[in-house]
Amino acid sequence: MMIKIHKQSYRYFYQLIDLLTACFVGFWLGVLDRNSMYQIDQQFYDSEAIYRDEEYNQSGFWEWEFKAIQTHFKTCKTILLAGAGGGREILALHALGYEVDAFECNPNFVKFANEFLQEKQINCTVQIAVRDTCPVYEEIYDGLIVGWGAYTLIQGRQTRIDFLKQMRDRVKSGSPILLSFLYAYKPAKYYKMISTIANLIRAIRWQSKTEIGDFILPENFVHYFSKEQISSELKEAGFRLEFYSELNYGHAVGIAE
Repeated sequence: MMIKIHKQSYRYFYQLIDLLTACFVGFWLGVLDRNSMYQIDQQFYDSEAIYRDEEYNQSGFWEWEFKAIQTHFKTCKTILLAGAGGGREILALHALGYEVDAFECNPNFVKFANEFLQEKQINCTVQIAVRDTCPVYEEIYDGLIVGWGAYTLIQGRQTRIDFLKQMRDRVKSGSPILLSFLYAYKPAKYYKMISTIANLIRAIRWQSKTEIGDFILPENFVHYFSKEQISSELKEAGFRLEFYSELNYGHAVGIAE
């Protein structure tokens, strides 16, 4: 009898934790506006030294990145990279023989990346970009990559789709795009509870609604995706979903139509 109670108590304990977390996160999603969440994100990345660390940026691809590029980008020669960070992906792509143009919205990352790449004699200049937008490039590329986890930091479905459309304009039909993101690892009702709480507060404050999957961490805003969300956003931006995986880190490959 006691063993059964012990096991049930853990289930109720974890349910209580989920409920408290949903209330806490929902409250802050309801209270914080977009600019406030961007400021939290900016402060985190400005203080996080690893992305401006030479050893880290020489560490190469994660295993899932390497497999995705080897499988879906083997016919590509030129790549446009969004969310370049400190230059890790650029250096790794050049090591595989790709020509890369890149952009990044964080000025500190741009400064470090350009100094780092110049020191490594890599012919690539990281361009500063307005957040959640793709700068205008004259070239049409063979492939597109949105840097590690950058897509999950973009607030709002329509903002993400508009960003992907801008990227889509830079490639021909049949070209691949690689996205990486946090996937929804908890039941859908958990994320619905968060958005319900947040939107009750936002309604009182006359703010636009948050979306199912939105979440606020101590470091930054993130969005947790389902496979259906990724497929739908790619489709609206002019891509079809070619590959989807939650192994090691959420990532997907779309093909420009």
